[in-house]
Amino acid sequence: MNRLIGDLVDVASIEAGALTVTPQLGDPKQVVTEAVDTFQAQASASGVSLVAETPPGPSTVAELDHARILQVLANLVGNAIKFTPSGGSVVVRFERTEQELRFAVRDTGRGISADQLESIFERFHQIEKRDGRGVGLGLYISKCIVQGHGGRIWVESRPGEGSSFWFTLPVANARAPRLESCAPGPPDSRV
Repeated sequence: MNRLIGDLVDVASIEAGALTVTPQLGDPKQVVTEAVDTFQAQASASGVSLVAETPPGPSTVAELDHARILQVLANLVGNAIKFTPSGGSVVVRFERTEQELRFAVRDTGRGISADQLESIFERFHQIEKRDGRGVGLGLYISKCIVQGHGGRIWVESRPGEGSSFWFTLPVANARAPRLESCAPGPPDSRV
């Protein structure tokens, strides 16, 4: 219930153009590790292997809003576990290139059909309309948070082959948040 209330508050903030994204110097590897640690018990209870893959060596320092990127990873990891059958796996990956931070959450779940790949990030979108395990806000909010960092988010998937959700953040992120691109326009008639 708390998560639903938090999601609804975030959606209201997005619609008002007031969702706060405050990048500060932080370690993206730490955010990945924290997300995996948070969901380890849930993954184990579901019979799903959950691992983090981060580059070896010293920590990476980048500008990001730790709590908001953790929220994005929580949405992606939670969905991956939810849609991966027992015996499957979820891998959370981070790497840094010269120009961007690249995150991925890959699962061995049932996958997503091609006709759903673009709409999956829309407000209230659910792959299965009668799925009572969510209301279809997590990916929309994640998209807005990533865009607020000046990044992009997308999914690659095929039915029966699992899914890979990717998002990137620019390495040099001195821009103001750009959340207006998430505003859905007129109120949704499904609300």
